[in-house]
Amino acid sequence: MSRKIIFTAALLAGTALAGASPASAAAPAVPKGFLLHDREVATDQAKKDEPADAENVWRASAKVGERFAADFCAHDTVIASLPKDRIGQTGRAAARTVYLDVKGETETAEQVILYRSEQAARAALGQFRAAVEKCRQSEVWKSGSYSRTLARVALGDEAWKSSAREYEDGGPVAGDDVVIARRANAVIVYLASASAKPSARSYTQQLAHTRQMLAKICQIAACAPQQG
Repeated sequence: MSRKIIFTAALLAGTALAGASPASAAAPAVPKGFLLHDREVATDQAKKDEPADAENVWRASAKVGERFAADFCAHDTVIASLPKDRIGQTGRAAARTVYLDVKGETETAEQVILYRSEQAARAALGQFRAAVEKCRQSEVWKSGSYSRTLARVALGDEAWKSSAREYEDGGPVAGDDVVIARRANAVIVYLASASAKPSARSYTQQLAHTRQMLAKICQIAACAPQQG
């Protein structure tokens, strides 16, 4: 093979690589440091030589099979046919989840999941919505009840907000407010625990964080080129 042919082949290969998008040039991944709360995890880890704060712990998981950070229901026995650890699992390629645990309970959660295709991501979000629908009014007892709401949000390719509350003697005692969104083959989850009645302000931080993540998710997701 002549030097000219070798040079031409190398040039073509280099051009192809240069034009490849981050999502297509390598296997899908959610890199450490990509999540908004990864800095809090790093700060906690930097303090590993100091006495541990047992009540406030930031932790991260890169487990692809991590269950959705947003529970569709509070009680496993209510929807036995839809185990929590199976919702949205099919077609996953990568995931990263960050939690803030306070006294052993999840106070804050952030999650980015990449699926092998947009179709798989859409199906996963559909499974979550269907499960929430079955758990809207999941349990009622003598002095209280549990329920979850679901409403559409105009973000990304599709997004939903959902509030869960457990009521005792007519007042809310525990719950969470969640925003879950999809862009292309990526699903994004932001959750915060809550004990007050849901209101328009319940999702302020989650919506802000979702917008921040949607603004950069195409760095790792297989987003279609924008028409200009």
